[in-house]
Amino acid sequence: MSESSDPVSPATSHHSAPVPLQSTPISFPSRAPRVHHLPVLKADLKKVAASRGNFYGQKVAILIRWENDTTGAEEDIITMGKVMKTFDIQYTNHILKANDATPGWNLAAEIRKMILDCYCSKLHCLFVFYYVGHGAIVDGDLCFTQDGKHVSWSDVRADFLSKFAEKDVVRYIDVLGVIDCCYSGAATRAQASRVTQVMAACGPDEGTSPRGEKISFTMRLFRAVQHFKGQSSVSTAALFQEIQRQKPRNAPSAVFETLSGTQPIRLVFNDHTTSSRIPRPSSHVNEKHVLVKLTLHGHSQIPGHSEVLEGFKNAIQDLPPSMKVEISDAYETDQSVFLIIGMSWEAWSLWTMVAHLDFVGVTLGPSLMSRRLVEVPVPVSDENPVSDEKRHPSHGKGKVE
Repeated sequence: MSESSDPVSPATSHHSAPVPLQSTPISFPSRAPRVHHLPVLKADLKKVAASRGNFYGQKVAILIRWENDTTGAEEDIITMGKVMKTFDIQYTNHILKANDATPGWNLAAEIRKMILDCYCSKLHCLFVFYYVGHGAIVDGDLCFTQDGKHVSWSDVRADFLSKFAEKDVVRYIDVLGVIDCCYSGAATRAQASRVTQVMAACGPDEGTSPRGEKISFTMRLFRAVQHFKGQSSVSTAALFQEIQRQKPRNAPSAVFETLSGTQPIRLVFNDHTTSSRIPRPSSHVNEKHVLVKLTLHGHSQIPGHSEVLEGFKNAIQDLPPSMKVEISDAYETDQSVFLIIGMSWEAWSLWTMVAHLDFVGVTLGPSLMSRRLVEVPVPVSDENPVSDEKRHPSHGKGKVE
């Protein structure tokens, strides 16, 4: 969802979080810095490029909100239900009850039942987890909150990811999490053993606002789906790009993270989708691109590493259009070469399946600086400096012959 407008508690107001200042940098999930070896990166990128995406024999979803929610979650659940029908995903509405002493436990039980049904089908399945409502960080963890009650995302995730993974139940079950609440980017701080992706409304340090105030993240997702109608299928990476393209000026940027796997999740349209009651975005929306830093192992003084930049250019020249990038700049350090790269949101989603990209910012166009270098005069040092008298002869003294 979009930003809220004043710093009030989720338990006492319809607002979910304080408003981030417009100058606050966009937050994305952070990882430990990584330096890539070019041959390995090249092979991994080829693997992603060759992937047509996973298709599924069975698709199920659970759509979750709190009872007595004040954020407009009930309407967003209806909207998300239309998205599920568009892709022929069978979904269950789960309402977290205000008088339930163990809402997290009962939610986990419902998820376990759905996961086991997928397992028993013996089909390659997609499980969609969707939550909309208030969110908060409690003891460092993302929690779904309402009136002082909390359901921990990490507990739910551990129950249906980690525990089932140990028993190999989820070996052929891909997971797509869509979380529309404050601090939802914190949901990406995890790892798993197969294709697992999380799409969140904002970064882990940002807030959102209710559906009634602005265009919610769920509404942007719905509109993105409408944009691709007429195609047979769409990848989650392409959907994410369209969601970002439609982002209102002051709304936080959404977050997309692939926690594991190199096969994109692809959603197939059914043949009887309903028309949208939400107006399409205006045609003048600007394309927004991403600027990132990629670090490669190598140095011109290391044998065999003198042409790291040229090697990288060759490695990416055959990538498909959805993964194309533009190298804006490159620098050499003691042991590595780092590149400043521009790419689309879809390319960013696909590259981050196999590469660590340090996020720099969102760009609206080319560099504002001239490509011509401006040289600043620097005093030249000399091992045998010339005396001031010889460097600057006194007036009245002639030139030494």
